[in-house]
Amino acid sequence: MLRILLLRCMQIILKSCRETHCHYCFSEAPADVVFCPLCTIPVYCSRKCQEQAVGGISWNQDTYLESNSNAVDLGILSLTSTRCKATDSKQIAEHRHECGGAHWAAVLPADIVLAGRLMAQYIDSRMLTGKSSAISGPKMDLIQHYDVDSPTSKLESHIYAIVLLSCLQKHYKSDLSWKEETLAQMVLLICQVKVNSIAIVCMKSMDGSQGLTENKGYSAADDGVMCSVEQVKVAQAIYMSGSLFNHSCRPNVHSYFHSRTLFLRSTTYIKSGSPVELSYGPQAGEMNLVKRQKSLQENYKFSCQCSSCSELHLSDLVIDSFCCPRSSCLGAVSESTCYKSEENCVHVSVDESDICKLSLPHVSKVDEDIEKVGKLFFRNNADLKIDPGYCMSCRSQINLSSAVATSEKAASKINRFKELAVIDGISEIPITDALQSLQQIKKLRHPYSKALAQAEDAIAEAFAKIGDQEQARKHCEASIMILKKLYHPKHIAIAHELIKLVSIELSLGDRASAAATFAQAKAIFSLYYGPDVERILPYVDALKRTVSGGFIGAP
Repeated sequence: MLRILLLRCMQIILKSCRETHCHYCFSEAPADVVFCPLCTIPVYCSRKCQEQAVGGISWNQDTYLESNSNAVDLGILSLTSTRCKATDSKQIAEHRHECGGAHWAAVLPADIVLAGRLMAQYIDSRMLTGKSSAISGPKMDLIQHYDVDSPTSKLESHIYAIVLLSCLQKHYKSDLSWKEETLAQMVLLICQVKVNSIAIVCMKSMDGSQGLTENKGYSAADDGVMCSVEQVKVAQAIYMSGSLFNHSCRPNVHSYFHSRTLFLRSTTYIKSGSPVELSYGPQAGEMNLVKRQKSLQENYKFSCQCSSCSELHLSDLVIDSFCCPRSSCLGAVSESTCYKSEENCVHVSVDESDICKLSLPHVSKVDEDIEKVGKLFFRNNADLKIDPGYCMSCRSQINLSSAVATSEKAASKINRFKELAVIDGISEIPITDALQSLQQIKKLRHPYSKALAQAEDAIAEAFAKIGDQEQARKHCEASIMILKKLYHPKHIAIAHELIKLVSIELSLGDRASAAATFAQAKAIFSLYYGPDVERILPYVDALKRTVSGGFIGAP
């Protein structure tokens, strides 16, 4: 498998994680954090991270700070030099220019602060080499979409550019002067950051996963434990080489992070000459075609033409669809308008706006499921139109607005049951209501729809919390079966769901089933993370020992 490490970058922590994660390495902050000695806003997990971010520090022990009329001896700290590099690093200290009392870096949006760091890095690099003449700005070979931005977005970029230059001028003072084109260059830099920055994510243990990591084991007595892990966005970064990769809604490369390093690992065999593609966020199976296109257009200003967005796939037909009113028909009922043209393509439109043109797969690639779901598309008739609310296989009609409202109400009741499950002594009423709501969703939603998978998963989690592990296993397995249709059996989303199933099987004392399920999950994780599985997902090692009998839980 291809594995690439990308190191050259600039990052900024997101506001939501400013108090919980180290501002340099982005790991979870310990109880005894280290603060920036100048502005005390950023927190670091160690003195080393602090020095990397702030630079060399010198002490001035002859100053005092008056507080409540009491003189407090606080050795005021100052930077040794505005031209110093971070300790033991070739990287210029990234936070130094943000100190100074104004705290603008804590107020401005993350992408704007990131642009400021790139400009400061450019300025410091020039000053270190003795080029202290007028500054224009870094000329990065990255795409920007200023020409297609809305007038409001352009105005916002100009205002932020003026604010950033003012803040940087205050830090550097008379050490440099600006060129006439500096403001324009800063505007373009902000646009480049918005389009090319990558969200740094960490895997956060939820529910039982945290206990597994801390206790190094699992007890069958822990009835309410159900392992789950979610991705948490902790920072935003620019990776110069990483920005060169194209997007695909079915990527052949998985990206993950350890501290500030971006890893790219191929998840399938890539033929010579084939593109190496990662996901910018939206993936087939996670979002439907319309939502993916909308997200990519809004954030990156392009219409995706990857294989998933140019050819008809099962997941896009069923992910948000309803079921045919005829019980014997597996056809999907969509909220979008679809019509088949003479060139053997399916056009998808919403509100009379053409979203995408999908070519029909070759007859040799048509599997049984997609043919049953959209039977009408595979007949030899041209100019076929299927309106919202009509089955794609037999043209049976449903009351779409009523189905949407009823489905959403049922999902709300299930989520309420999930919230109440943490309360001791929950009554039978919410349990009955939740199961009835699940039946309603099954009657309305397509058997392969994501709404049904989410409902089954919520029911499973609720039953795990109240200690009914048999019911939890039943619904967890049902959710996984649906997700395998939407993604594919070896997608990483399936591995995370399998870990939930492992925890339930351990609660039931079924160690053999837990070991078999864990082996499936571990194989998928290894495909995506290779040798870094246990470093990225530390609870995996604890589960491995548990299912192999290496831990005996307390009674």
